[in-house]
Amino acid sequence: MKMQHMENRTFIFGLISLCLFYFSFECFFNSYYMITVDEFWFAHRIYEYKNGLPYKNFAPYKTVFGYYLLLLPMLAANGIIKTLILTKNALALLNTLVLLVSSHWLTRYFQKSAVLCGLALLISTETMLSYSTNIRVDLLSYWFCLFSLLFLLENHFVLAGILIGLGFITSQKAIWYMFASNMALGCYWLLVKCNMKMFWNIIRFNVTTLILIASYVILWTCIADWHTVINSVFYEASIMYQLDWYANARVLFWSTILTANPLVFLLSPAILLSAMATYKNDNNYYKRLFVIIYSFTILLCLIPYKQVFPYYMQVTLPIYFVLYTAFFSWLFPLLQTRLVAVLLVRGAWLWLFLFAYITGVIFVIYTFSLPPAYFMVITIPVLLVYAITDKNQLSDKLSLLFLKLMIITIVFVGGIYPLTLFTFNMANNKGDYQKETIENMLTLLQDNSDYIAGIELIYNKNQPIAGMRHLGGAQVDYLYAPTEKLRRGMLASLYYSPDVTSESVIKALKESRVKFYVNNYRMMALPRNIKQYLTSEYEQYTGSIYLYSPKVMQGNQKIGIKFPGVYLIESGTPQKITLDGKTYHSNSYAILDRKQYSSVASYHYRLKFIPDNPVIQHKPEFYDDHWQKVIF
Repeated sequence: MKMQHMENRTFIFGLISLCLFYFSFECFFNSYYMITVDEFWFAHRIYEYKNGLPYKNFAPYKTVFGYYLLLLPMLAANGIIKTLILTKNALALLNTLVLLVSSHWLTRYFQKSAVLCGLALLISTETMLSYSTNIRVDLLSYWFCLFSLLFLLENHFVLAGILIGLGFITSQKAIWYMFASNMALGCYWLLVKCNMKMFWNIIRFNVTTLILIASYVILWTCIADWHTVINSVFYEASIMYQLDWYANARVLFWSTILTANPLVFLLSPAILLSAMATYKNDNNYYKRLFVIIYSFTILLCLIPYKQVFPYYMQVTLPIYFVLYTAFFSWLFPLLQTRLVAVLLVRGAWLWLFLFAYITGVIFVIYTFSLPPAYFMVITIPVLLVYAITDKNQLSDKLSLLFLKLMIITIVFVGGIYPLTLFTFNMANNKGDYQKETIENMLTLLQDNSDYIAGIELIYNKNQPIAGMRHLGGAQVDYLYAPTEKLRRGMLASLYYSPDVTSESVIKALKESRVKFYVNNYRMMALPRNIKQYLTSEYEQYTGSIYLYSPKVMQGNQKIGIKFPGVYLIESGTPQKITLDGKTYHSNSYAILDRKQYSSVASYHYRLKFIPDNPVIQHKPEFYDDHWQKVIF
């Protein structure tokens, strides 16, 4: 009794320590690191829900339950950056609570030490550290799916169906978990409980899920028309799944993912060993088998997926947590108490599996150019196969040696090496330049003028130019060469526009009141004629902000001024310039109205707009255009 009390206290201390570490780190990370490009876009999307109804007033991206959840923290703050950071910190708090509850829940089936190890492994992954507080609805959906899985382990099929249904109305990506649930339930029914009761439980699970999804659809069709809702929930999601614009970058994406998260991915096939061997009083075998089938269904579905962005690996966070917890719960008794393994397959098959595993790891490391140090991961399955095929009980000394070698491998491959890369990446992506750019933008926009940046950097203000609001890769390609295939992906929910051309963008810019544009990698990808127009109308003001400064050619010209105010006449050559009959010298100032002027000049020059609210340059080193630090 005393030992159990000590174990409980140790578990609670370890759990709280790990969760506090995660929450503290994320709060620091959110204030330090750059906000990603998609977070700006999602924040703008979320804020639309404040004053409008999805499906009726605007086309939503994905199902909408998660957007309303994220709207709550966004309404609780003031200021663009402060609001975004508060929202990210709210997500960190929510994630922490999820980890606390689910960790405690998992102790019903698995060892407490295994739960702590699974949790420690999870929160040390780059995916968890970098992407778990992204302003997105995806992880919210996957957390619902995690609790659905936990209810399935307890045979609460209706509650599991409700939770996974909530996951779907948060993001359609929950369909991965719906498929995995049915695969695991189907295998469990065939292999373990092949009876009508289990069959009807599977039906109950699916019917409950379908009822919740149908209720969602019916609710919104009472507000908007049926076709709009069905098209948004199902058709657009399928279009995005089929979009192959990023297919050529899959090797690069996988290389980035595996380099940053080597252990959880490279070691995961070795977890299959825990389905091939058991031992006396292994009461969790069938639950472990269920978790393995469930998890590997999702992992295998990722292999052919065309849009495997690094942030998309959020889908693996819940399953890796449960999967590795189940694995450690099998591993620790096997090695610590010298249990004799009971093989469920022939020993030769284990060695054949090991050969295939080693071959696979070598192939992956060379194909994706991973660090050679990651070969260390092979030691763990080698030791495991030796341990479970050895006909003699492992000695205390040998068991301890195995544990030490595994711990060294896990700490180095799963911790030290990738976390060193993560720290280096953090240092190179500090967000102070980005924050200053946003502050300067807000200062310049106090007169309610407009800007363009290729992404909605300010969540409560719309950019005015169709086709320029969200310069994703497909939209940029469409501006270069519109095709019918690309046109199908020009969804209003993505702020894409199927009716634009580079010429129509230039025309819209000429008619707009765009005071400045913000340079970044998306703006640099624009077609040449758009960039030439921007160069003729705007000039660097500070950092990556290019302010309205129309270039006036020599001779007699007509020039339309968009903004009334003070202008600096910039000319590289001393000359006299006449505007509506009034003469000015080079590098002098002119007060101009919003109208068309007649210009006479011997050489070309610029009329550089001097804003009424000039920005404050906090750091002199930020005067230069560090466009790569605006978004990433």
